[in-house]
Amino acid sequence: MTWQENWQKWSVASENDAALQKQMTELSDDESKRDHFYRYLEFGTGGMRGELGCGTNRINTYMIRWVTSGVAANIVQQGRQADGVAIAYDSRHFSAAFALEAALVLGAEGIKVYLSDTLRPTPELSFMVREWGAAAGIVITASHNPAEYNGFKVYGSDGCQITLDDAAKITAYLAATEDLFAIPVAKESVLVDAGLLVRLGVNADEAYLKQVRVVTQNPELVKTQGSQLKIVYTPLHGTGEVLVMKSLAQAGFSNVSVVAEQAIPDGAFPTISSPNPEDHAAFAMAIEASNDADILMATDPDADRIGVAVKNEAGMYQILTGNQLGALLLHYLVKQPHLPANSALIKTIVTSDLGEKIASKYGVKTYNTLTGFKFIGEKIAEWEMSGEAKFLFGYEESYGYLVAPFVRDKDAVQAALLTAEVALFYKLQGKTLYEAMEAIYQEFGYYSESLHTITAKGEQGVARIQAIMENLRTDAMPNLALASKEDYLFGLATCLTTGKEEKMRLPISNVLKFYLEDGSWFCV
Repeated sequence: MTWQENWQKWSVASENDAALQKQMTELSDDESKRDHFYRYLEFGTGGMRGELGCGTNRINTYMIRWVTSGVAANIVQQGRQADGVAIAYDSRHFSAAFALEAALVLGAEGIKVYLSDTLRPTPELSFMVREWGAAAGIVITASHNPAEYNGFKVYGSDGCQITLDDAAKITAYLAATEDLFAIPVAKESVLVDAGLLVRLGVNADEAYLKQVRVVTQNPELVKTQGSQLKIVYTPLHGTGEVLVMKSLAQAGFSNVSVVAEQAIPDGAFPTISSPNPEDHAAFAMAIEASNDADILMATDPDADRIGVAVKNEAGMYQILTGNQLGALLLHYLVKQPHLPANSALIKTIVTSDLGEKIASKYGVKTYNTLTGFKFIGEKIAEWEMSGEAKFLFGYEESYGYLVAPFVRDKDAVQAALLTAEVALFYKLQGKTLYEAMEAIYQEFGYYSESLHTITAKGEQGVARIQAIMENLRTDAMPNLALASKEDYLFGLATCLTTGKEEKMRLPISNVLKFYLEDGSWFCV
């Protein structure tokens, strides 16, 4: 179907939807219309994410119904309607409305829904799926993307983001949908009366908070000394405040203050240019309110990522990189006296090798996965069945961490709790986390890193990204002293001096990793 045909179909549908009609009249030129209608947003293992607006290349009510119908068809095919689907949402524009729309589409197919009664973190959704034995989970979020975005993430019954196989099945169902304006939608009151729509509230929080206690490695230390650590926390207008604050308080961290202006959930993110804790500017208000705090912590809107700032040698707050915080947390975990036998670390292929070096010294094996915490979650589930290893810690350079696998996704609530414990441990020795990081570097070697992001939007942007990857794939890059290349799209590792090729075991992904002769690497 061409974009013009798509546009015409939506124009007819908009006659019965005033809000949609208004959005469409605001598209005054063909270039804008084409961008909104030239394709359907892609659905993959991470779900679906895009800018808000009308059309098939945007996030809106009809696209939420469409993608939910694919999830519903997959659950019906499995015969798991009675097991239900857990749904949560963040503070973004229309998140609550989209969550309800998803519930009404599922309910129309006779699928029970456990719908959060207010905004809740993504990791809590992962926990809810497991705690209530649901067949799947949905969270309406665009994570740390700008305010104009929203999205739809899908989880399997194990609380992990859906498998490649399930994603392919859902994609097939979606491709077979002829008219997304004809998708059945039930009435909320009918579903409630039939027992197909159940609201989850503080009972979900209480169950999570009971489980999160296991993250604390030295409960007595934290209980008796936790008040000595001064913490400033900001949820960046997102979902993190309730669980982060309550988990810290129940452990014994009583000297915690919240950046009040950023504690108000708001999808416009009015006090920050980007709700991303990787962005140093996101810490500006926390630094202003620091009052000589030991550590500053910020979580992204759906509270699956965390950033931490600590005092450096000049007494200024310095934001730790994701690799640095991961190394600090891992180093603390591997030194615990009750370290389980056969413990294992899971990290992604773009995460620093420092973690593997730390793990190796303490007899902990390291496993590498593709980027995306779903692959870490899959490995945990695999080990539970095989007994091959015991999960100790999982992390990625983009500020994602998991300590206790009752959640199967990155969890900023867990990370905040463990970070506070590690900071307290070093403070009682008269050290800052910055000094602790320096000691790790002195023991294991210094690791330098940088990240460069290219954003390319729209149809031309997609084409540009594909062209860049193809050029890198075929260019010999003679000006670089390259030793080897890993091409995850074709599953091949190539020694560039001998030409020898080896098959790799990780799933297919459009990723390239190059190793230089001096041992450094870069990944695209």
